[in-house]
Amino acid sequence: MSMTTRNNREHAQATHYPSAEEHRRRWRRLAQAIAARAASISDDPALLVAPQRPGTLEILGSGIEASDFSRSDEARILAADHVFYCVADPATKIWILSQRPDAYDLYVLYDDSKPRYLTYMQMTEAMLHHVRNGEHVVAIFYGHPGVFVLSTHRAVTIARREGHHASMRAAVSALDTLCADLGVDPSQPGMQMYEATDMLIRRRQPDPGLHLVLWQVGLIGELGYRRQGYLNSNFAVLLDYLEDLYGPEHPVINYVGSRYPGIDPLIDRQTLASLRDPLAQSWVTGISTFYLPPRTAGQSDPQMLERLGLIRPGQPVRAASDPLRVIDRYDKRERRAFSDFARFDVPASYQWQADTGAGRFILALSDDAELRRQYRDDPQAAVQAWGGLDARERHLLGQRDPGAVQLAAKGADAQRHPGNREGVEHLLTYTSASSALHRALSAAAPGELRAVAAAWSRKAGLSIDWPGMNAELNALLQSSLAPWSGFYLDSSRRMSLSLFSRMKNAGLRVDLDGQPLVGVRYQSGVLTWSAEAGNGSSGYLQSDLSVQGGRSWIGLVWPAGEQAGSGYKVALRGQSLARPACLAVGDYRVAGEALRIVPSASASQGVDVLREGVALPGEVLFNGRDTRIGDRRLALSTRRFEDLAQWAQGAYRLRLVHGRLAELLALRLGPYGLEIAGKPVTAEFREGRIQWQGGPPAVESGQLDVTLDPITLKPLLHGQGRSAAGNKVQLRGMALIEPLWIDQLLEQPRLGLPEWAWRHLVAVMVAASDKGGIFLWHGYDRARGNLRLLREALARLRQDEMEDAG
Repeated sequence: MSMTTRNNREHAQATHYPSAEEHRRRWRRLAQAIAARAASISDDPALLVAPQRPGTLEILGSGIEASDFSRSDEARILAADHVFYCVADPATKIWILSQRPDAYDLYVLYDDSKPRYLTYMQMTEAMLHHVRNGEHVVAIFYGHPGVFVLSTHRAVTIARREGHHASMRAAVSALDTLCADLGVDPSQPGMQMYEATDMLIRRRQPDPGLHLVLWQVGLIGELGYRRQGYLNSNFAVLLDYLEDLYGPEHPVINYVGSRYPGIDPLIDRQTLASLRDPLAQSWVTGISTFYLPPRTAGQSDPQMLERLGLIRPGQPVRAASDPLRVIDRYDKRERRAFSDFARFDVPASYQWQADTGAGRFILALSDDAELRRQYRDDPQAAVQAWGGLDARERHLLGQRDPGAVQLAAKGADAQRHPGNREGVEHLLTYTSASSALHRALSAAAPGELRAVAAAWSRKAGLSIDWPGMNAELNALLQSSLAPWSGFYLDSSRRMSLSLFSRMKNAGLRVDLDGQPLVGVRYQSGVLTWSAEAGNGSSGYLQSDLSVQGGRSWIGLVWPAGEQAGSGYKVALRGQSLARPACLAVGDYRVAGEALRIVPSASASQGVDVLREGVALPGEVLFNGRDTRIGDRRLALSTRRFEDLAQWAQGAYRLRLVHGRLAELLALRLGPYGLEIAGKPVTAEFREGRIQWQGGPPAVESGQLDVTLDPITLKPLLHGQGRSAAGNKVQLRGMALIEPLWIDQLLEQPRLGLPEWAWRHLVAVMVAASDKGGIFLWHGYDRARGNLRLLREALARLRQDEMEDAG
């Protein structure tokens, strides 16, 4: 049975294409069945019993191009009792699911929280389960199923040992297409291949007189899995190693075979030195293969020719108990596959492949030579003439770019609910909203969380498709710095990174070691800046959000005039800053005693507790709800504000924003009133809020709330006003900071930070104070807290759905 264009177009009428939910249910049942069988599985020869009805396992390869099966392999797929697949190409997935709607996608076994070795063990058990029942199983893997695939070799070895029929069929691998596309003959003068990380950790010494092929160069030192793509933070280590052997100007080709008919392979010709450029590195991915041509002509060794030996005299050899790696044992690490299956469900980050018109178009390219010719010569005309494509698919396919074709075939954007982006931004911006959703879900009965979430979003005026919110959040994390606002440290480098941003990167401010960066860009999860823009360094950092919610930036930061290299690796970890006691500033009455908490730069906690104007002795403790000093407890819920606190009085810079324009005015608060731009203004002060009329033309009226900055212990202002012309004006301000106050701040590091990091953080706020200030701590706290609440809410929804499906 072959794939014809007509069959592809008429598929929807002939075959049921499965849903993600159907696939998930089948995986749940299979996982439980595998876990239940654990006790009967052993590698002890004494316990092995020949099966009454041997099963059959056939391992196939899908090749490099989309759905590159032979006709005989297609027949095997159709004839099998069960089909498993592990392929990355959307079009191939669509074809498999079209022919076998009951197929299992092994990609569900990958998870960001799981080591890849555990995933490989589970893939093996999934393939063997039905074989052990005497059934015929076909498993399909990308490329050649035996090249850089542990689970297939393990499955074949175990199946044969247990008395089943097992075979692996050859298919086109990345090495095959590399030799064809680059014109490399492995026999002349010879070829060597290494997995890049293995070469480094075992200090393999490539022969510079031979072709060198390096696999998995896009995930150096990575043992886990990351669905968003690998950070590859150790790439510079590989370049250092190769430069020592070949020199910086030696050519290297970053190669990715063509995955789609009619599209050229990636053949990116670089040198080892040019790969130091982060832009060049961005083309190195998890499917990249490096090819390095020979550097020197190999010289024959007469003694070796005479002896025909394979090991040089005196060559060190690592002792090993077995000549080959043992891959068919059931020890503790391997048996974890069963226990993990017992609580397994398809991860939230797993992306189901829907049936898309673009995927059908790619399948048609595989089978239709005339369509391939048209697509190569005039891609726009080819996609316009082919029915079943929407405008987005035609636009992406018309670019004839592998990345664009991949996006079109996946169809992910087309499935995104239009209201989900607004919902994610709303929940990450407003703590009141994320907290309200969190409370609503906490109070919901089991099995009712989805309905409660839907009711909450309707009440909030939001149109949200909750099953799609995880994907929407992940997309926003790759494009917006707002949820990454925070303070990050690399203690080994004594380096700090401060990020502050609102949605759509409004108000963006980035500081490295307390100094502002200019020309910062954030795209596809990568933060960059350059020394050429006037910075003291260049940076290439990739965002990383751990399963537990930890935020980090991983990459390189190198000084101006230097080259990026492994010596400049950084890992900046997000800090959870201690709750500052200054949040409790105000007036209290405890057991008939009038007490006042006021900011104090010289105090270890940043506040003094006054009684009749005198500071009480003892350590001040604050837990976010109440303040304790000695045996006194000052509950935050009982706090009162004087009309104009003494700490709020002084000189300010007030920033006025009207449209795209902004200006700074001087503002002074004193015991006798308010003055703006030198003009006394009639004002009313009430519990931390200032309202006025009769101000200068730029801000004739307005109101401001007074908030204490936890970092500098100086007041911040925020509010809005109107000009004399009636135009709305956004207002922000901050008190000016005296040098003596700065010195006192620096002598008392707070918020749980080391002295050097505290200096950096204070420097950011001091620099901002002359320009109207910045709500830096509040932005940090809001971003970290709202992201945590949203992720917890989505996790609860998914857990409730799993338990309800049961």
